[in-house]
Amino acid sequence: MAASNATQSNATQSNATQNNVTQRNVTQSAGAYQTDAEVQASKRTSIGLSAHRPTAPDTVQRPPYAGVRLSAWWLVFCLVILIVAVGLLVTARALDPTTTWDELAVIVGRVADQPPAASYPASVVHFHDTFKTEQGALRSFAVPGQAAATVLPDEGVYRLDTWPGYLAWSRFTIDDAARLVIDAHATIEAGTPDAAVGLIGRFADNANFYLFLIDGQGRFSVVRYQAGIPTEIRAPTALAALNPAGASNQLTLEDDGTTLHFLGNGARLVDIPVAAMAAHPVGVGTLATGGQSVVVTFDEIGVYEP
Repeated sequence: MAASNATQSNATQSNATQNNVTQRNVTQSAGAYQTDAEVQASKRTSIGLSAHRPTAPDTVQRPPYAGVRLSAWWLVFCLVILIVAVGLLVTARALDPTTTWDELAVIVGRVADQPPAASYPASVVHFHDTFKTEQGALRSFAVPGQAAATVLPDEGVYRLDTWPGYLAWSRFTIDDAARLVIDAHATIEAGTPDAAVGLIGRFADNANFYLFLIDGQGRFSVVRYQAGIPTEIRAPTALAALNPAGASNQLTLEDDGTTLHFLGNGARLVDIPVAAMAAHPVGVGTLATGGQSVVVTFDEIGVYEP
């Protein structure tokens, strides 16, 4: 009866093992050797062996953990790094076949710092600056109470601050040019909308030149200075293609020897006939039209022969 109860108990243990696969082998193996201990002992002594043999430890001993998973993850990590590095090098060599591993770390910054190609068809480019450094032709200056100019490489702009009642400018003199174009991307600061940004054409001296303007309200106008006296040739005119203060405008002025062509954001604004002669100096300027100082920034200026 005792043996029967033990067998029934082992059967129950075996059923529990079959229903819970996480306990496989351990419980089932133990049950197979515990069916009748007295019969087993009699058989062993009949052939000259001890009644009981030493058994395995009660608990299963696992081999020490060798850290294979950690090593495998490090291998995957190193493989990913290698693939990324090779990909960057392939891209860098596509941009510049002379790129080496030493240059790989700075290729992104070096490419980003290159000035964009001029967006105009030019036979000769006399000047082009995106103001990434302070080593260009335009430099910082200040006239107390009137105007100040600053090159800001971190922002990539040439900034002109102008006091009320003043026109501030920077000019370019190009010799022996039958046709000349000046192109600028400029923004009137949103906080100082009483301003106008302009291009200067046919500059003879400080009292004689043409001024082509776009103001903070998104209007264009043309003023001619003769002997220091301004004459309005074209009154301020609103145009949907022009942006107000806070947004950038592209201003373009072409002097073909007989006509001054003024464009805003690619749209032709006005053509002014002039006396036939070689192109005169050109420039960029800002005008404070109200009672406060104004700020205008240029992020690109180019002077070229088409």
